[in-house]
Amino acid sequence: MTSKSPAKQRIQVDIQRLLTTVIQRDANDPCLLGMVITSVDVSRDNQSAVIKVHGMKRDEADMVVDRLRCMSPHFEHSLRRSLGKKRFPKLTFSWDTALDTGNDMVELLNKLDRA
Repeated sequence: MTSKSPAKQRIQVDIQRLLTTVIQRDANDPCLLGMVITSVDVSRDNQSAVIKVHGMKRDEADMVVDRLRCMSPHFEHSLRRSLGKKRFPKLTFSWDTALDTGNDMVELLNKLDRA
């Protein structure tokens, strides 16, 4: 396992923090309410960043990711301006299935406990 450089960790934390603020401020979409950014992973060459998100309703996962993808040019512009960078990674959004998997495991354990 390779550790990430402090600069890469800093840009990932900054992207997560600022993107959360931009989404709360600029996205007036009810389907994005309750959505959280669970992780940001910037590629080795800083050309792309995968933003993993999760929300309250698993059945709306595709809709949430599609709305975020449609708004990604706005997000990229806002983040580039806020961070003062000329070049900025292309944002790609995906649903974080790890939380869903964890919830499914807890449900299975609860069923076993009741049986």
